[in-house]
Amino acid sequence: MNTIQNKILPIATKIGNQRFLVALRDSFMGTMPVVMTGSIAILLNAFLVDFPSQFGCENITEYFQWIVDINNLVSKGSISIVALLFIYCLGVNVAKIYKTDTLSSGLVALSSFIISIGNSITSTYNLSNNKIDLTTLFTGVEGIKVKGSSLNVTISGLLPGTQINSNGYFTAIIIGFLSSIIFCKLMNKNWTIKLPDTVPPAIAKPFMSIIPGAVSLYIVAVVAFLLNKTTGKILTDIIYTILQRPLLGLSQSFFVVILVAFLVQFFWFFGLHGGNVMAPIMEGVFGVALLANLEAYQNNETIPYVWTSVSYGSFVWYATIGLLIAIFLVSKNSHYKEVAKLGIVPCLFNIGEPVMYGLPTVLNPILFIPKILCPVVMAGLAYLATDLGLVSPVTQNVTWVMPPILYGFFSTGFDWRSIILSIINLVLATLIYLPFVKMANNETVYK
Repeated sequence: MNTIQNKILPIATKIGNQRFLVALRDSFMGTMPVVMTGSIAILLNAFLVDFPSQFGCENITEYFQWIVDINNLVSKGSISIVALLFIYCLGVNVAKIYKTDTLSSGLVALSSFIISIGNSITSTYNLSNNKIDLTTLFTGVEGIKVKGSSLNVTISGLLPGTQINSNGYFTAIIIGFLSSIIFCKLMNKNWTIKLPDTVPPAIAKPFMSIIPGAVSLYIVAVVAFLLNKTTGKILTDIIYTILQRPLLGLSQSFFVVILVAFLVQFFWFFGLHGGNVMAPIMEGVFGVALLANLEAYQNNETIPYVWTSVSYGSFVWYATIGLLIAIFLVSKNSHYKEVAKLGIVPCLFNIGEPVMYGLPTVLNPILFIPKILCPVVMAGLAYLATDLGLVSPVTQNVTWVMPPILYGFFSTGFDWRSIILSIINLVLATLIYLPFVKMANNETVYK
């Protein structure tokens, strides 16, 4: 314990407090009001469309079609543009680090992202059975090209929808940091237009941001232009192919899912906020997978990813309830029993701090093994069940205060099998904690 505390924890603390990782974490959190609203809209539509269709009650959908349409509009303005929301937040949070104009930094980051994603959409149609000679039919028509039996239609002047949703997250991270850091550094070097002191701040600030903003935007534009000319692809497609897709694929391995569960609880044991320390991975990788699943679910497409950030909340993080059940069953430790009574209601809504610091589980050597082992076992079982198709993948972004069992039921789009999995995991957590709770019956351990 002393070795871990002296050598590993300082490194974890530095990671958790690294200013750019904090900015990244806060930017993900900053999108939550809008993203959660969009998730609720999709979840409501699941109640009104998918759930009735399973029982042959399509008339319910027809009756509430107006609500379904409203929910679709909300989703369009939230989940469908999540990369735009994120990159503005990132620009603002980077400016907070450099203590400069947050509004201008956010706008520069957003504008830089738009520069990098192109302004056209191309769709390909296979017309192999068409007897018309397409080559001659569309000769000279702008935006339409024929390659064999494929018809490529390009529409310019639009924001590509596939670039401003979850597919654009990694581009938003790279471009957001690049553009906003350049902007902030130039602002702090006073590469600005000087105005008299008599000019009101509301007018002076935008003028001061003109030169740093222009330099930042032109640097991104030049990079995007050169990459497009040399590769024939836009910047966001290059980043998605080289970086985002491999990282998302790596995150779906059994080992990585287990490792993340282990590390989050490992940091929590020593009093560090495991969720915050691991936030860049939890939201930057698993969070992107969740949004991709959400979009696929909405469009009735194949769900691309087995595991997401909400999968942990659905099937893993409620292990503390297993501890409390074990205390109620076998504990003779008066302190444990009293804390369990006080902590059970908050824990039912995934608020574990009363137990974590009141029992405590933090730096409690008796509970170290089960605190680490429970999430690992629960994550492993849930991953295998999902990967084998025994439970539907998580596709809904459910609020974190949703009680366990219901959490998994809602997040999987009302898959009743998730209820069974949640109960099994809860039983496993209880069984794992039981022998260690018995050990704690000897109150002299703490004296």
